[in-house]
Amino acid sequence: MDGAGVPVRFSATLQIRAQWRTIGAVTEWIPTLINNSAKSSERVTEVRSLATAWPTRGPVDFYGNNGSHESIHDFEDRIELDIDEIELIPHGGRSSDGIFPFFALTDQHDAFAIGIGWSGRWCAKLRHAAGALQVEVGLPQVGFVLRPQESVRLPSVLLARAPGASADQARRVVRSHLTHHVRPKAPDGKSPLFTSHGTMYRFHVTRIANEQGEIEALERAAAMGIEAYWVDACWYGNLPDWAKEVGNWYARRSDFPRGLRPISDRAHELGMKFIFWMEPERVRPDTEWARTYPDLLLHYPNDDKRHPWYRGDMLLNLGDPRAVDLAFETVSSLITEFNTDIYRQDFSGYPLDAWYAADAPDRVGITEIRHIEGLYALWDRIRAAHPGILIDNCAGGGRRIDLETLRRATVLTRSDIVDVDDEGGKAGDKVNIVNQIQCWGLGQWLADHAGLNNAFDAYATRSALCTGFMAYRDLPENEQDPEYADLIATLAELKRLRPFMDEERIGLIAPDLDKEALAAFQHHRHSDASGIIVALRGPEANADSVTLHPEYIDVGGTYQVTKWNDYRQLPATRISGAALKELAMTIAQRRSSVLVEYHRVSG
Repeated sequence: MDGAGVPVRFSATLQIRAQWRTIGAVTEWIPTLINNSAKSSERVTEVRSLATAWPTRGPVDFYGNNGSHESIHDFEDRIELDIDEIELIPHGGRSSDGIFPFFALTDQHDAFAIGIGWSGRWCAKLRHAAGALQVEVGLPQVGFVLRPQESVRLPSVLLARAPGASADQARRVVRSHLTHHVRPKAPDGKSPLFTSHGTMYRFHVTRIANEQGEIEALERAAAMGIEAYWVDACWYGNLPDWAKEVGNWYARRSDFPRGLRPISDRAHELGMKFIFWMEPERVRPDTEWARTYPDLLLHYPNDDKRHPWYRGDMLLNLGDPRAVDLAFETVSSLITEFNTDIYRQDFSGYPLDAWYAADAPDRVGITEIRHIEGLYALWDRIRAAHPGILIDNCAGGGRRIDLETLRRATVLTRSDIVDVDDEGGKAGDKVNIVNQIQCWGLGQWLADHAGLNNAFDAYATRSALCTGFMAYRDLPENEQDPEYADLIATLAELKRLRPFMDEERIGLIAPDLDKEALAAFQHHRHSDASGIIVALRGPEANADSVTLHPEYIDVGGTYQVTKWNDYRQLPATRISGAALKELAMTIAQRRSSVLVEYHRVSG
């Protein structure tokens, strides 16, 4: 991170040292707490990376989002007007489980937004009283002494100011900053995401996966123009029971006798990238890691009272450098063996209880801190050892998204609610509106994210429109399949529109989970005054017409406009900026959509 370390002494023995940088309206800092003394510090019970107050000129409104919790409400807007007090803490030890660690505040005159970089359990406390807004960001429930010369990393903070602007404008400042200065990038500086396909949906139900089936699936995907092939949690261990085999990190020889390299090689021969999945932080009993490295594992208290899915789980203690070495050496060797382009790291447990159980009475919070430091060290080492590797941060579907993971990884599965289970699905018939809400909420902050798509019609794919796309079902076999043309059109559209996903995003009509009616959004590219507008008519929308008011349209200019009714392209026309600024749209059928691509040609 840019910026020199700045020491701030606050006691005889303890000191804060911060790395910081300021780019435009955004400032970031990473604080470290250091004991410079030759003796142990006093007990530290309040740890804050930010503690300040701002004068206000009116009521303060809060604009945040839910995190992911495998719920149809994942990433839904969380808006609270005229706040008194708010306390934000994620569930269970993952940073975006239940609450998203980015939010904006406004007093109707000025606005600012805050982002938090801590991939465990953070807290934010907001209090508005007597014309002042108090904001604190830090770690909850700590109580530790620091040994001589010992240091601990604290949550990083991003602060974006938007004087005289709205909370939405503050969010856009953060989104632009994350896009241009934080996220991993492709060699051309743009989004690193892609269209992809994998067969994990089938494995969930059948428990069948093998080399031949994977190669057949990737060959069909390549023939249709899909850019990456994805082997998820179906390849390792002794038995095809993915959840109980974590800790056996070798290919299942009965189904993959040559490992995953033949699949990767075939993908690369066909011009595709290759993705494989691991979950190194979770370890099951009777696995190789459990038997060989018991001293590197943390145990959960009251295991018999935990959810049946997690009973017996142990946690690889990334706070121990030996565990980081083990994880790095294993992951790195598999990346090399499989000739991997994208490494997908999952984390489907709730680590908080195991962390607390491992803490000594005078070291409460230290196990978590060391684990998070170890996670960053692991990812940094992987990226250094494998230049060009892209890390996918899964964590049970979007539950560990924060400023620090966004520096190192992308998000290919923003929520597991759209995944399948043994009964065929979780989101049910609400899957399209769930995708709309997730893209609306996350899209206010992030340019790069993706989900799992099980339908290829224009309404479904535009409901989930973002930089990434995963075809999460059997692909059409031939041109006689009625969905074949839809998937070809989907892939062409996604590749054509992907550059706009990096540009400013404007919400026009918010989706509504209670009534799947009209929703609309815009992406605008300022460099050439071009953009896209998408309107979606849900199955319960009675109105077939709507007037939209897109932003950044020059009413005195002339625009070339191409309209698509679902995937049917209409002839390009030229219209005035005034007409585009008051854009009347008709969507004749329910569960349908309209895409407008525009480009200013004069004015």
